[in-house]
Amino acid sequence: MKKIGFVIFIASAIILGVANMPSVGQFAPDGLFVVGGDLLVANRASRELLRLSADGKRVEKQVKLASAVTDLAQGAEGELWLTCEGVNGWLYKVDAEKLSVEEKYPSGANPSAVVFSKASGSLWVAQRFGNELWEVNPATGETVSRVAVGREPVDMLALDDKGVVLVANNMPETASTDECVAAQLDVVDVKLKSRVARIVLPNGSTDVKAVAADAAGEYAYVTHLLARYQLPTTQLDRGWMSTNALSIIDLKAMKWLTTVLLDTPQKGAANPWGVSVSEDGKQLVVAAAGSHEVAVIDREAMHQRLEMAMNGEQPTPSMKSWDNIPNDAGFLYGIREFIPTDGKGVRAVAVMGEKIVAANYYTAELSVIDRKTRIKQNNSFGSALVATEVGRGDMYFHDASLCYQSWQSCATCHPNGGRVDGLNWDLLNDGMGNPKNTKSLILSHETAPCMATGIRADAETAVRAGVKYILFAANVDEEVCNAMDAYLKAQKPIPSPYLEDGKLSESAERGKVIFDAECSYCHSGKHYTDYKQYSVAWTTGAAKSQKMDVPHLNECWRTAPYLYDGRSATMQEMLKVHGPRASHTPEELDDLAEYVLSL
Repeated sequence: MKKIGFVIFIASAIILGVANMPSVGQFAPDGLFVVGGDLLVANRASRELLRLSADGKRVEKQVKLASAVTDLAQGAEGELWLTCEGVNGWLYKVDAEKLSVEEKYPSGANPSAVVFSKASGSLWVAQRFGNELWEVNPATGETVSRVAVGREPVDMLALDDKGVVLVANNMPETASTDECVAAQLDVVDVKLKSRVARIVLPNGSTDVKAVAADAAGEYAYVTHLLARYQLPTTQLDRGWMSTNALSIIDLKAMKWLTTVLLDTPQKGAANPWGVSVSEDGKQLVVAAAGSHEVAVIDREAMHQRLEMAMNGEQPTPSMKSWDNIPNDAGFLYGIREFIPTDGKGVRAVAVMGEKIVAANYYTAELSVIDRKTRIKQNNSFGSALVATEVGRGDMYFHDASLCYQSWQSCATCHPNGGRVDGLNWDLLNDGMGNPKNTKSLILSHETAPCMATGIRADAETAVRAGVKYILFAANVDEEVCNAMDAYLKAQKPIPSPYLEDGKLSESAERGKVIFDAECSYCHSGKHYTDYKQYSVAWTTGAAKSQKMDVPHLNECWRTAPYLYDGRSATMQEMLKVHGPRASHTPEELDDLAEYVLSL
């Protein structure tokens, strides 16, 4: 969660309702906005923005949009700016009082976040699939500059006193075999119009969701996963496989300070999502989407402990050293409280005066929690996602309560709708000591066999094996797995941002000629695979004798790094290892990469 003026943002949708409210159909709540005394809600399922009354009991205004809202910022004149998702996404200018569209501008490949910078007098829009920041003139909607940032930027803060924008990137962009594999934040100078610094999170950091800062601008707080991917997946106890983290950024020095674990030694706070800082600076609230609760942290006490640790003192019995804080599940003991929302999939949180508000994505509920008494009221509206089998499968896929001690969900390793986390994992499907890169689950039910070596006969088998051996879940009802199958089957590849007006570029057309001549023998048909396994010359270590499955290539623009061990950060690097047999110029290989990335 982030603040912009008096706007509090979390990302997409839920609605409070009573009799006589406009019919808005199904709700998928993952965002709230507070503007003045009104509550704005972006309903993902119905692609609309609504204004609710101050008490949240009736809908006062409603505006339909072309696609789901991903972010909102307030401009210099009080107007609202909304980014709406899509490979061809949109930037809307909305009258804050009338809640009506004034302007609508094309805005690139899945615009995911927007801020208004007073320092530059312009808007900055994150292009999630373009890995860029666009500077936009608010008077004309014209893009006036572009700045390259990290992989899949998802959230931002405008730090006007420093003249920069802090960008949180969702994914690592390195090879999975690098010494450090971690997502990072980028610092963009709005006057120089360039990236001036990079803040790397701890090794294993992935699936960054949100960033928020305190009112004084001293610290920023970033939610993400912290994977222990270098260990074999033999147990879950004490966060052996994956932990759930909050990284702290020192905004004065503009550097990573440390990372604290939201978990306890006996329980995971799975899949952290939205984050909010109370206006009085006393509390941090984090949405634990996978474990369906909010984590409320005494922010002042946390920073006191950090100061003690920095001075060589031991603020908690479990703390070994300053450097070990990111591994210490006891560091927040006694100053962090978990509050179940009694809903499913809390992705959005806001601290509003003496209330904590949490939006439950799957059950269409708004939980309002008193900060002092912890008295909670849940309000339900409309049709929830769990009313359908696909919706239930979506929920189960993200539900860490299925997992032993709630450490993780299926989405922990396959975030963003079953995609990749950029990491190598030593799963026990095919022995120990041969880690392999996480594969996307898109089209997995159509491209059997599954896993890097094809060791699972089909996706149905792989889903059930994952529940049993990765979540360590016993006696899970078959209906749960059937629903997850339905959800995964419903996920479709997103058209590549490398396409131009939906068609191959000139470079990709040239690459297609090479591909058809030299690559299509194995990568054939509508999924670009022959569904077979082959021995290849480039396997190493414990995988040396293993045959590798021919992966499908649909949406491979989003599945980096490449090869079974993720050694190639880019498609061009992959082609140097497993490219055409014939000799080609670097330019021809670039054309081939352009084509494959367009699929």
